[in-house]
Amino acid sequence: MFPMLKEILAQSVKKPVTNLFPAARLPKTITGFLGQVGEGKAALIPPVETPSAMRGKLLYDRNLCNGCGLCMKVCPAHAIEQVVYPVPPAKDAEDKPRAQKRVRIYVGNCIFCGQCIDICPKGAISQSPDFLLATEDRFAESQIIE
Repeated sequence: MFPMLKEILAQSVKKPVTNLFPAARLPKTITGFLGQVGEGKAALIPPVETPSAMRGKLLYDRNLCNGCGLCMKVCPAHAIEQVVYPVPPAKDAEDKPRAQKRVRIYVGNCIFCGQCIDICPKGAISQSPDFLLATEDRFAESQIIE
């Protein structure tokens, strides 16, 4: 019990080792905050360097995707769903309209395990070092990759 108490007391006087996000205190207005930065009264938090093996936001190249759905099947968080888009036939062809299968990735559900990247036979999914994904709406347009 005493080692835990010692650790609690030590952490209560230390400064946090993490970067504050997005600023020490959320400003009332962005323009006012930027004005304070220009005057030297406030500082922007510098970006941190990401490790080489960083598993950041997913990137999806729909032109490489063949719609096989393997990524959807291996996703443990069920963050990927298959979407079917109708494709009209060519003007000179008498074929019936076909469907083009693609995927939709919900970043808010993703656990960044990388299984979809490993299984994709076409290399349509990759990860970027971008890690600034915080939002108030997990279904915002920026949180859905198509």
